[in-house]
Amino acid sequence: MRDNRTFKIILAIACFGAAGLNAYRYAQGDEDIMNIVLGVLFLLAGLMYVYRLRKGI
Repeated sequence: MRDNRTFKIILAIACFGAAGLNAYRYAQGDEDIMNIVLGVLFLLAGLMYVYRLRKGI
């Protein structure tokens, strides 16, 4: 099976970008619980991809 390192890097950047966008919306005053939940989920997904990149999985 091929190593999809580039794909994992793109997904990690996209997850961190989405988490940052949700944090920005929350900071602007759109205090919706969904922004917090989605921000945390995207942050965890980004960390998972970084972990997988570091471990070589």
